[in-house]
Amino acid sequence: MIPTTLAELAVLAAVLWGLYRLLEPLRRRVERALLVLLDPKRADIMDAEIIPHKKEKP
Repeated sequence: MIPTTLAELAVLAAVLWGLYRLLEPLRRRVERALLVLLDPKRADIMDAEIIPHKKEKP
């Protein structure tokens, strides 16, 4: 196993965050294209967002 330091983990986290931010516009386009392919009659889809279900506390 390769030993890692805290600095290496921080750099890796920063790189992954940057990659996520760069690919965000592409993700939205792909989601929109998939939704239009699934139901072409609904071509007016503006944006696809994932909203978590609200969980009520017992």
